[in-house]
Amino acid sequence: MNDEYVVKNVREAVARLNEALAEAARARLSVTVLTTSHQTTTAGIEQVVVEARIYKLL
Repeated sequence: MNDEYVVKNVREAVARLNEALAEAARARLSVTVLTTSHQTTTAGIEQVVVEARIYKLL
């Protein structure tokens, strides 16, 4: 796995997230994305864990 591969995957994941957030907005859903914790892998690489809170707009 090289840097270009990782960059491509991250960009695609962010694009999918943006599409999902836009779809939620069209359905009148409010989405808040929060970082809930930080974890470290066995290789010592920090990972950020996110949580999505979804609310229906009335």
